[in-house]
Amino acid sequence: MSWHTRRNFIKRVATATGTLGFASGCRRLQVTDRNDLSRGAMDRLRAKLTGSLIVPTDPLYESARRVFYWNAGTERRPQVIVQCACEEDALRAVEFARRYELEVAARAGGHSHLGWGCSNGVVIDLSGMKRVAIDPLRRTARCGGGVLSGEVARAAGRHGLAPVLGQCPGVGASGVILGGGLGWLSGLHGASCDNLLSARVVAADGRALTADSERNADLFWALRGAGANYGVTTSFECRLHPIGPVTGGDIHYSVRDARTVLRFFRELMDEAPDGFQATANLTPGERGVFVSLCHAGGENEAERSLRSLRAIAIPTKEFVKRQEFAALAERPAATNPTNTPPPAFRGIQTVYWDRLSDDLIDIIVDRLGHASPETIMGISHYMHGQVCRVAPTATAFPLRQAGGLNVRLAYAWNDPETGQRLTKWADESLGLLRPSAEERIYANFQTYEAGSGAAAVYSVNFARLVGIKHKYDPQNFFRRNSNIQPSGKAEAGSHT
Repeated sequence: MSWHTRRNFIKRVATATGTLGFASGCRRLQVTDRNDLSRGAMDRLRAKLTGSLIVPTDPLYESARRVFYWNAGTERRPQVIVQCACEEDALRAVEFARRYELEVAARAGGHSHLGWGCSNGVVIDLSGMKRVAIDPLRRTARCGGGVLSGEVARAAGRHGLAPVLGQCPGVGASGVILGGGLGWLSGLHGASCDNLLSARVVAADGRALTADSERNADLFWALRGAGANYGVTTSFECRLHPIGPVTGGDIHYSVRDARTVLRFFRELMDEAPDGFQATANLTPGERGVFVSLCHAGGENEAERSLRSLRAIAIPTKEFVKRQEFAALAERPAATNPTNTPPPAFRGIQTVYWDRLSDDLIDIIVDRLGHASPETIMGISHYMHGQVCRVAPTATAFPLRQAGGLNVRLAYAWNDPETGQRLTKWADESLGLLRPSAEERIYANFQTYEAGSGAAAVYSVNFARLVGIKHKYDPQNFFRRNSNIQPSGKAEAGSHT
């Protein structure tokens, strides 16, 4: 074995403590001798798993390797896909990847914009680890690493509670948290990572660690915004919040009103109460320009916001109603409508800006004029409220500036010719949209690497994160992420 002895490895695993109750029924981790990657090696790994092992010759391989944003840039051909049923399966997968020096990727929902949930080596697929346990008295949720945001919202909603997770129900809850996490309730309750209470992590050296405010506190701090760099999160516990009915849905406008809608959207969000969040979406097609919203305040207060939205321009249609938050959290994302068959390929570009300036609005409207019906542009995660009251250094997630936002350009296609055209449009748009100085990137929305590397993602927290990376992953074993080099160097392409 590479940088610890076999005896010490076994000792560390045997003395690891705390399981949050998710490793029950799994066998004790054992160490086998290094040998060539062969059918025999695969068979030995398969025999040790509670879950499943998929290799390229299996009938399910093609579907198992796909991630949500699947295209020529994100496609990978893993040698091994471990579909985990328990924590020990993740331990086995890490051990296997280390022994054979294979690149590893971990996934829950598989929604990474750069396809980091797949690799050419080992994929650790947690999507089968679906346990959700709600404690209504403590207002907490204890979840397996493969639980999706919508699944947590549904389980919590039965008790009149809500998690602070992503707006898209299909994204992995753990992935949202590990990258910071912004959603409908961030104005009220902060980022997703602000609501993390503890996590179980399989580290690069094979240990299964519990991280919270007392145990491995440095790792716990790093997990909240940069977590994919430090291990495979097999389970977590998060805070829940009481919530009643919310007002939510979409208000549509004509494409010709795009500039007017965006300028008013800026004014609306700058003055928005903590309980209000909205995204602006722009398409050149039938859906036109539409604002998707969630108002978690009282019905009268929500109605005042709706009157303001209706006064921007004449709405072409409206789908807004009073509903349970869990129902809103189950709605598909604007970039993934369910009324059409899934496309063969998807792509996305995103850019972070600290302000929705007139210049930015002009660029967005101009690029919309050159867009195809298959595209959707948007303003996501407008920063305001509680998420901005937390210090940038309180967690590893530093994006706390009021008025900050993410511009996104999503597109889908089935044939290569359309894909080339859409990708060219998106790349040209990205070049125009990227800020000329002080570039910042939201880890969960990363689609390209800045000149300053991971420093653009982690900002004031970068130096501290380098030290923690060196402690827990000195060989940069986990690098399919917004990657922090243990040396601190901003090396491009480390996660490709």
